[in-house]
Amino acid sequence: MAALTACSSSSDKPDPASDGGKPVSSPAPKPITKDLSQAHLTQALLGNGEVLPGYTLHGDKSTTEGEYCNATDDDSTPKGWVRGSDVDYEYNGSTVNMAFLHICLFDTAEDAHSAYAAWKGDETSKQQKPIKPVGDENTLVINPGASDDSVYGYVRSGKVNIRVKIEGATGGDPSGAQAMLSATLKRLQQLQDGKPATITAADEQAGARQ
Repeated sequence: MAALTACSSSSDKPDPASDGGKPVSSPAPKPITKDLSQAHLTQALLGNGEVLPGYTLHGDKSTTEGEYCNATDDDSTPKGWVRGSDVDYEYNGSTVNMAFLHICLFDTAEDAHSAYAAWKGDETSKQQKPIKPVGDENTLVINPGASDDSVYGYVRSGKVNIRVKIEGATGGDPSGAQAMLSATLKRLQQLQDGKPATITAADEQAGARQ
């Protein structure tokens, strides 16, 4: 378990900040290792004013059933699933282009790793790493499947998986998905440390531009 929990967040290459490269804007969060409650997962979801500009909640934050923490074509509950939360977002008041955020908690880092691998799929030609590392494992998928102008993002941190889906209005730019992933993970870390969740996607976008 230790190897999964502490593995590199971007690739087999060392973090540039560790060998004299340009430092990142803030420290990477520690892996999520605690059994966070349903309330914690819900609080970590980005709300109005916390998500990307132009996006607002579409309905309420929800409890995620286990099947939605598995691959799209598999409606079974993945091994080790504990609980999850999710939320949908409208874009400029319309449901034509929407965004979706899921958080799934597992018993162990190994269980989370297996579900993460199933979630991100095998379209390797469309996958890329975030510009700045997020979590222990991370993947951005540009225009997955037959989609157009969409970006999906996946992160595993310890025994938690996070998925962001931005459908339309991206122009193929993954920076919004990365900001949502990073903000959500840092909010989980704040809650794990007994602090309120205050990080926003705008905070992460500003940090990425530094």
